[in-house]
Amino acid sequence: MAWELVNEPSCQVDYSGKTLNGWIQEMARFVKSIDSNHLLTVGMEGFYGDSMPEKKAINPGYQVGTDFISNHLIKEIDFTTIHAYPYIWTIAHR
Repeated sequence: MAWELVNEPSCQVDYSGKTLNGWIQEMARFVKSIDSNHLLTVGMEGFYGDSMPEKKAINPGYQVGTDFISNHLIKEIDFTTIHAYPYIWTIAHR
């Protein structure tokens, strides 16, 4: 059915999401160049990044260097997924 580029990527040295976005673009192009018959997704937890700074406060209290919106606007990415762990994410807020 589909390929997932990476399970829950993060980039602790660049919280803007730009470094990871570049990697996703490069890898998505590569995967599609060798297999254009399958759908492709990233495999992210779904955190907001710099493309929607007003929404970053909704994230669970830490940064992972991703930007769910811009990471899924890449032409070769066919659909989105969110790996949600609401119980774990809210433990820090209890």
